[in-house]
Amino acid sequence: MNKFLDGLASLRSPWNVLMVFLTSVVIWLLETGKYWFVMHAFNFTVSFFALMLMNGIVNLATTIPSAPGYIGTFDAPGIAVLAAYGVDQATAAGYTLALHVALWLPITLLGAYFLAREGIHWTDSLRAETETS
Repeated sequence: MNKFLDGLASLRSPWNVLMVFLTSVVIWLLETGKYWFVMHAFNFTVSFFALMLMNGIVNLATTIPSAPGYIGTFDAPGIAVLAAYGVDQATAAGYTLALHVALWLPITLLGAYFLAREGIHWTDSLRAETETS
C-alpha cells in the first residue's frame, strides 16, 4: 500500500502528470500502429479509430484473470470489436490470432534472451518459491 501511495505522490507535479500523459499517448499510438500494420496482411479494412477502440478494449479485458499470454481474454473482445465493424468472424479470428502472436512473441523472446544472458533459469524461480513456502 505504501509503495502504491508513493507512486501516486509523484503525480503531484504537473510536469510529471503531463509526461505520464504524453508517454501514454505515444505508447498507445505505437501499439495501435502495430494493429494497423498487421491489418494490412488481411482482406479487410477498418478505421484507425476502430483499431484504437479494439486496442483499448482488449487491453482492459486482459486485466481479467486469464491463462498465460492472455489467451481468450485478448482474443474474444478483439473478435467482437471487429465483428461490430462488419468484419466477418473467421477473418476477425485470424487477424486477432496473428496480432496476438505479433504482440506477444517479440517481447517474450526478448525476455527469454535476457533471462539466458543473466543465467537465470525457470527452475531458479520454482526453487525460490518452494523455499519460501
